Amino acid sequence: MPINEKLFRLLIDNAMVGVYIVDEEQLFQYVNPALTAMLGYTSEEVIGTFRFPSFIHPDDIPLLVHNYQQRLSGEIPSARYEARALHKSGRVVNIEIYGTYVDINGKRSLAGTVIDITQRVTAEQALEELNRTLEQRIATELALSREKDRMVMQQSRFAALGEMVAGIAHQWRQPLNMLGMSVQALQLAHGKGILTAEFMERHTEKSLEVLKYMSQTIDDFRNFFRPETAPRNFRLDEAVERVVVFFTSSVNTIAITTDVQNRATMCGHMNELSQVLLNILNNARDALLERQVEAPAIVVAVTRSDTANLIRVSDNGGGIPDELIDRVFDPFFSTKDAAKGTGLGLYMVKSIVEKSMKGTVTVRNTGTGAEFTITLPFPGADDCGVERKGEHT
Repeated sequence: MPINEKLFRLLIDNAMVGVYIVDEEQLFQYVNPALTAMLGYTSEEVIGTFRFPSFIHPDDIPLLVHNYQQRLSGEIPSARYEARALHKSGRVVNIEIYGTYVDINGKRSLAGTVIDITQRVTAEQALEELNRTLEQRIATELALSREKDRMVMQQSRFAALGEMVAGIAHQWRQPLNMLGMSVQALQLAHGKGILTAEFMERHTEKSLEVLKYMSQTIDDFRNFFRPETAPRNFRLDEAVERVVVFFTSSVNTIAITTDVQNRATMCGHMNELSQVLLNILNNARDALLERQVEAPAIVVAVTRSDTANLIRVSDNGGGIPDELIDRVFDPFFSTKDAAKGTGLGLYMVKSIVEKSMKGTVTVRNTGTGAEFTITLPFPGADDCGVERKGEHT
């Protein structure tokens, strides 16, 4: 055997890929060790005994025969394609076949290589399955996230309901005292025999006025917390003043002032903004009372930048510890006792501002306390029919 043929045989026998030669009947004339190892046979079992289709999955045999005939007829000189081979044990081996027409001693034959691509195909199938299920998994995660937000919102509404009840109780205390005094006056006048029609009418009118005030109070509180179904135009300064009036009705130990420099028209749900501001104000109130600040004060400023409307709520409560300030918007995070806070107020602030109002909320420490800044983008031209930058002064 010439030296070049020996080297060639040495290279083929030690190749990492399968090498084969089949005659025009597809009968194997040569297979190297890599191919026999790939299929689980010995070369003695294969050469001169098996035809190529014998190792191919039944569903892929038509593809193999078609490519074989095209190359043998000279229609195409070579071809590369993928198929499924059957191992001697019965398991499927994914292979990539490359074959070309050759003439060996005047006989038409095909020679080529076979590569085991089972790992690659398995990885591709896994990736395909991942992509197929990704949409469903995303939908599931979104549903879970929405359910979590719904539960948090529900808890926040219960907390708001508590605030409403406390506010009504505070607002009703003085009118109830007035009603009690009026009833006692009527009883006393009747006992002394001086109950005249004029006296009765005067006290009746006064009592009806008190009852009307109490009824109006219920309406005001109910409207404050009532969900809004559709966005509408509202004045930013009016929304802020409304919240401040509501807040001060139940807090008389803290000085709260407003600094309105922007009277822009916003498009959205005013009650959501009210809930956001009330949560921030309640947070400031709790900090001021807990730390027993000597002259507690809160300032609500309404301003604007070149690109957005701004609402800043600042207090003189000493600020938030540096190690905690980055966590104040996390759900269920609170520095208060469990009985005094749920840890949901500021989380809901961030959730409403970002998801519903398409804005941002940040917090920083000033020299005297904490300052929350709500940034709300100017309404677009199509939002509730207002111009881009609204009205401002």
